[in-house]
Amino acid sequence: MPTTRLPENIAALVDRLQLLEFEWRGRCVQIPRFAVYAVLQAPVFSRFLSRHGRRMGLICIEPYEIPVLDPFMADLNTPPEYVVIISHSKGNKFGLFGYPADLVRDNLQLGGEHAAVNQIVKAFC
Repeated sequence: MPTTRLPENIAALVDRLQLLEFEWRGRCVQIPRFAVYAVLQAPVFSRFLSRHGRRMGLICIEPYEIPVLDPFMADLNTPPEYVVIISHSKGNKFGLFGYPADLVRDNLQLGGEHAAVNQIVKAFC
């Protein structure tokens, strides 16, 4: 049985993976576009909180409270230039969280069979 690098429900629809790439503190992160809920410019944090020893920001957009955390496990002390909001689901539960970004690029694509596709999508499927 052949395996596909993209989830079956997506692989049947596309032959290229669209990516959003963001930079945070000089490091790049690539996320499949299908996992991005929104990109906010000049976000405003409602407050800061600490969870599991990490300081993060919280954005309140009714009816959601969206935690914004550093993808490299550092504390987040000030609002960034952008926040990339990621959607995730497990079973029938849906949630949102955000990553801070200094710069966002959303016009990247990879062929569906590219070796990096599996690595990029595995955390979001």
